[in-house]
Amino acid sequence: MKWEEPPLWPVAIPSLLGFLMACSPLREHKLEALFFISTAEGQDSLITPLLGMILITPLLRFAPEGIGNRIELVSGAIFGLLLGMIPQAFLFPWMIIVVLVWISQSIYLWRRDYPPFRIGIWLGLGGSSGLFLGGFFANYFL
Repeated sequence: MKWEEPPLWPVAIPSLLGFLMACSPLREHKLEALFFISTAEGQDSLITPLLGMILITPLLRFAPEGIGNRIELVSGAIFGLLLGMIPQAFLFPWMIIVVLVWISQSIYLWRRDYPPFRIGIWLGLGGSSGLFLGGFFANYFL
């Protein structure tokens, strides 16, 4: 989809939602089913907020009509969330890379006609950026 002017919702909503999920009490919950990737007791984690973000991606069904296939949009958003979060376990500076890529995509993605999957990746990286920034804020300020 190509927009006539820069849209606000694909930039603001995913990052703000990720920020709020990471600052919420969800980060304190541990899932027994995911014990093998959980952090030590007493430490906050972004695993539960990430799962919450993945669970709400079907809300992208309500995206504007011209965006294209909604299934591709949702699957791209899930892929973007996972691409933004999973490598953080192995590469410490991954958060910086994700935020910079998301900002650069936000500057020019709206000018060209891209498929829904790529727009979904952009939305997912925005949600991941919000999770990272919210986790940082919650860790040091809340």
